[in-house]
Amino acid sequence: THPKKWHIVSLTIIKEILGMHRHQNFSTKIHYVSVILISACLLIGFSQYGIAGTTDPNLAVILTTPPQEAMLQPPSIKRILDRGKLIVAMYSGDTPPFYFTDKNGELTGVDVYLIKGFAQLLKVDIEFNRDAKTFDGVIRKVAEREADVGISKLGITFPRAMKIRYTIPYIMLYEGLLINRIELTKQAKGREQREVIQNLKGKIGVIARSSYVENAKDRFMNMTIMGYPKWPQVVEAAVKGEVIAAYRDETEIKKIIRDKPDIALKFLTVVLKDAPDPKAMVVAWDSYHLLELLNLYISKLDLNLSANKVLDNYNELIEEIKKKTRQ
Repeated sequence: THPKKWHIVSLTIIKEILGMHRHQNFSTKIHYVSVILISACLLIGFSQYGIAGTTDPNLAVILTTPPQEAMLQPPSIKRILDRGKLIVAMYSGDTPPFYFTDKNGELTGVDVYLIKGFAQLLKVDIEFNRDAKTFDGVIRKVAEREADVGISKLGITFPRAMKIRYTIPYIMLYEGLLINRIELTKQAKGREQREVIQNLKGKIGVIARSSYVENAKDRFMNMTIMGYPKWPQVVEAAVKGEVIAAYRDETEIKKIIRDKPDIALKFLTVVLKDAPDPKAMVVAWDSYHLLELLNLYISKLDLNLSANKVLDNYNELIEEIKKKTRQ
């Protein structure tokens, strides 16, 4: 059908509608006119571009056949597939055995192999962005869309959850303390150790801009929180007596006992079993499908990670992850 004929047909129909019986209200007439105009425009466009007689069959196919695969891909996944790589934000400092550079200069660790396995399932490359100088910096990288995923043994806090979305935890840890034995004894005054720890007074050392800043505010309200750039500086402050306790998750406390027994003699090491500290990955607040895929991935791996499993059976754990993710 020729476009000019559709002009004539459309105008004729509109004229008839506007001349409808008086009992039809004006809004109803306008509604019908709108439908006719839109239909006419579509038909004119289709006839012009080949739906009704173009000599270019390829153009007709493009117009009538939507790109099905692209339409089926949610935005948070399509963005990664189009780019051909998964961008992962990771804290700049090494935290073995979760993420660290080995003697060959290769980035490795539990977190590294976990997220590499996910990238492999997506059939894309992986790029680690380690510009973040703090753990909150990792959160910011993801929130500002500089990375698709963040992973760095990240703790879960309310302020962070206001900016990003957490996956389900991939490891369940507990909070831990290194407490100066002498200071603990001074504060005891005949009370049970548990009560003394719950009501500690003085200064407590944490990594600045980490989840433990918020944790300390909630748990140790009688203490002054002292933030340090990195964990070794927190431990050093405790050794020097600048703080009476160093506060982090149980893996870091247990590593002190294992790797630095001379320091351990000076401190009481405590794992707070009433204070779970689950660790999760993070995505942007609107990356819904990416979040669901990561949750499915973590669930299917079924690793049942714990501090003891990571510290005592690291090599076997890495092999398990590699086998399950076919790395």
